Amino acid sequence: MNGRRLWIGALLLGAGVIFWAVGQAVNPSSGDTEFQKTLDSLMQVKSFRGSYSASSAQQPERLWEVDCNQVVVHQHSQDSQSGNNSPFEMKQDELLVGDQRYERDSNGSWENEGYAGDRYSAKWYCSNMVQGIVTDLLPDLRTMIHHAMIEKGDKKTVNGVRCREWKFAIKTPLSSQQGSMCVGVDDHLPYELTMERGGHYLYSDYNRPIQFEVPQAVLQPASSTEGSN
Repeated sequence: MNGRRLWIGALLLGAGVIFWAVGQAVNPSSGDTEFQKTLDSLMQVKSFRGSYSASSAQQPERLWEVDCNQVVVHQHSQDSQSGNNSPFEMKQDELLVGDQRYERDSNGSWENEGYAGDRYSAKWYCSNMVQGIVTDLLPDLRTMIHHAMIEKGDKKTVNGVRCREWKFAIKTPLSSQQGSMCVGVDDHLPYELTMERGGHYLYSDYNRPIQFEVPQAVLQPASSTEGSN
């Protein structure tokens, strides 16, 4: 008897999911509409800053600056562990300029590591940003739009910007995760992303000029590349 009840419950749950999916396809929710506006806005972004930390109470473990007007991506990451067992501190400073990769050495100088590769170069990032498919530096809006159940939340202020929080639950055949994203009330851009299983992201300085603290000679390859096209 219990098995039959579980089977009936599973059928009802499955039917509910199917009805929700059909309803979303016929009449998208306000969350889907807002996230589509966010995706469209992100595809117009030329520069921004972002940060990641394990929680909102911790210092950022990863920082990045993107300026596609200069075709430059700067990424800084750090990891440390204190204690008596195996304390360590690891830092990495990477600069992607056009299709070249630079890394800062212990003396503070930038060393050219050569060709960055077909993927994860500054040119690759900027090309994908226009298509809205940079998912490691910005929220994965396409997956959210197609696979998330979205709930409207309250307004709040993040780094001086008024935004509305949207809670989401993503379910795909491979994974499931929940979180929230605060979207700008005026520009529809994401300013904060919090994942339930850990991970707090902040975004700022959209379409503002970014000054990179590196020698001008390092930035020259990007300008030369752009001029040759």
